[in-house]
Amino acid sequence: MAKAKEKNPMGRPTLYDPKYCQIAIDFLKDGYSVTALAGHIGVARSTVFRWAELDEEFSDALTSGQALAALWWENRLRDIAQNGADKKGAASVAIFGVKNRSREEWKDHHNLTIDDMPSPFDAFIQLARGDAPDWDVATKPDPKPEEEPDA
Repeated sequence: MAKAKEKNPMGRPTLYDPKYCQIAIDFLKDGYSVTALAGHIGVARSTVFRWAELDEEFSDALTSGQALAALWWENRLRDIAQNGADKKGAASVAIFGVKNRSREEWKDHHNLTIDDMPSPFDAFIQLARGDAPDWDVATKPDPKPEEEPDA
C-alpha cells in the first residue's frame, strides 16, 4: 500500500512510515494506550488517528494493537483473580485498564430511558412551590419502614 505521504498532496509532508505498523503492534501489545504510542514515536495522538484514516494497513495494525493491549490488561486482571493482588490497589488499576481498553465488554451498563426522568415541567412546578423535585434524592426523606405486626 502507498504511504500516506502520497495520499496527502496538500500541506506539510507526513512523518508516517510503514514501519509504524509493526511498532504500533509491538508497543500496544504491552498494554499501552494509543496516546502512549503517539508519545513513543514522537507525534500527537490525533496524528496517529489521522494516519489510521489515510492508511488501511496502519489502521489494521492499530486495531490489532489495541486488541492486544486489551488482552494484556485482561491477563493482568485474570492473574489477580487467580492469585490475588501483590499490592494494594492492583485490582482497581487492572479493572480501570480493562474498562478503558474494552469498553463494550466491560462497561458498567446504565440503561436509562426518558421514562425514568421526571418531566422538566413537573420539576419546575415543584420548585416553584418550594418542594424538592422528585429527582433530588438528597432532600427526599427516608421511607418509613413498615411496622411489623406484634407476634
